[in-house]
Amino acid sequence: MFQYEAEVIRWVDGDTAWLDIDLGFYTHRQTDVRLAGINTPERVEYRLQGIVDQAKAFNEARCPAGAFVIVEITRRDKYGRWLALIRYMTGARVREEILQHGRCLNDDLLAEGLAQPYKK
Repeated sequence: MFQYEAEVIRWVDGDTAWLDIDLGFYTHRQTDVRLAGINTPERVEYRLQGIVDQAKAFNEARCPAGAFVIVEITRRDKYGRWLALIRYMTGARVREEILQHGRCLNDDLLAEGLAQPYKK
């Protein structure tokens, strides 16, 4: 497993995000990642403003575009996306602080009932 600092670019859906990953030595890579170990079925609500994906809205509230996160990359999935755990702490921009006191977004989605365990 590899661990990197990253910035959220955008959420595609409840379990896929585009991140700007800091690989070190002033090297960055913008890529999509799939949240490891979970699957977020497309649970949508129909509102006057349009269709709302609950898991995606949950992620955007906790890790909006521009949020600093720690991403733990494991391997690629069958579609070529990197599987990742995302650790976050609202307002934090220090790796050690997030690792000590932050939360795991993958676990939070499961706890809120917005995701199901996924093994493959």
